[in-house]
Amino acid sequence: MRQMATIVALSLCALTADAIAAPKTSGQVTLKGDQPIEKRRKPPLGHVLVRHLDMAIAIDAQSQGLAAQFGAVTSRFATTRSISPGSPYVGGSQRNAVAGNLRNYNETEVEAGLPLWLPGQRDAMETTVATGALEVEERIALRRLEVAGLLRDAWWNAQRAAREASVARNRVATAREIGADMTRRVELGDAAQADALLARNELLAAETELAQAEGTVKVARVNYEALTGGAPPDGTLETLKPAFPIDDHPALRTPIAALRRAEAQLQLVEATPIDSPDVAVFGRQEHNRQYSTDMSQPITDQLTNATTVGLRLRIPLPTDGRQGPRRAEARAETTRAAADYEKAKRVVLAEIKAAQANLAAAKRASSIANKRLAVANAQFELARKSFALGEIGGLDFYRIRQLELEAQRAKAAAAVAVGVAISRINQAQGYAP
Repeated sequence: MRQMATIVALSLCALTADAIAAPKTSGQVTLKGDQPIEKRRKPPLGHVLVRHLDMAIAIDAQSQGLAAQFGAVTSRFATTRSISPGSPYVGGSQRNAVAGNLRNYNETEVEAGLPLWLPGQRDAMETTVATGALEVEERIALRRLEVAGLLRDAWWNAQRAAREASVARNRVATAREIGADMTRRVELGDAAQADALLARNELLAAETELAQAEGTVKVARVNYEALTGGAPPDGTLETLKPAFPIDDHPALRTPIAALRRAEAQLQLVEATPIDSPDVAVFGRQEHNRQYSTDMSQPITDQLTNATTVGLRLRIPLPTDGRQGPRRAEARAETTRAAADYEKAKRVVLAEIKAAQANLAAAKRASSIANKRLAVANAQFELARKSFALGEIGGLDFYRIRQLELEAQRAKAAAAVAVGVAISRINQAQGYAP
């Protein structure tokens, strides 16, 4: 019997050693027959922000609208390359005499003309179109940064939910382990039935928390995939990027471009003090049969025809009623654009400063949370030993367990907070790859 017991003990030790030496699996595990088959997720290549941002921009309605607006603005270059600021025109008239001594008189006239460029108007309009196109380009870049901010928020919402779900799974696993031990102790008479009820209550609370956390994870992933068109929030989003000149920030380049466009519009207004003058050429052909109605004169019947070619010019005159409001509106737009730039600069500087302070605070909080969890883990292990020895009751034991759970949640939240702070710095600095 001793030999048999020794053999069984050695076999158990060997199995335990094999289990300890076996590599830990990651990912989902399913069973096929009696053999476990591991489903490993392929690790994403590099940081996913660039790829996911391109996917989000491709389906973003505002980005598509801005792209169409860019095409509409650049189409005005066709006007600056035209010989006329407006459309050429063709006209004509036909007149016939119905009374009087102009018998069978008729007149036919045909005219063709076009508006003329004013001095400096073409160059001013070309500058206006170029600055308008640049403004739309900067607005597209700013929208890309805004979409990057939406992705960052949705990403970290999903990561926060995943960390909370991980803590909840750990809580369920520990609650089941403690519950099984508690049930065994109650059956052996080493613990009261109240302790078993405490263990059952903790397991149900843990399972409830896990169910809620898993639902939150699904919602957060669906929200992220809606932004990217199906890409999941897996992998590594980004790392902290070095600061670059603030003038390259999309939130500042956009008001600068708007200011340049407003200044170009003011130059166009000054170069267009009047409506475009018109020049036209015309040709006229007249047919007439004349006769005299004076009784003292002999009756005459004379045919007179004429063909005329001429030039017609129309030049509007400048007035304050026309030019004054246009000039005032252009100057007001310039003033507003300059004020928008100054405001945007103050906001960007404040956001960068706040994001840097937030990152420093998040790192300190994460370090403290790690230390707190280490203390809580040690405290919980001591509590388990004390409970096993009967030194503390089940209520005190679970109170210490709650302290450990709070430390686990704090560590998970602090780790996510560091990632959020890094993303906020990149967002504040205008990083949108």
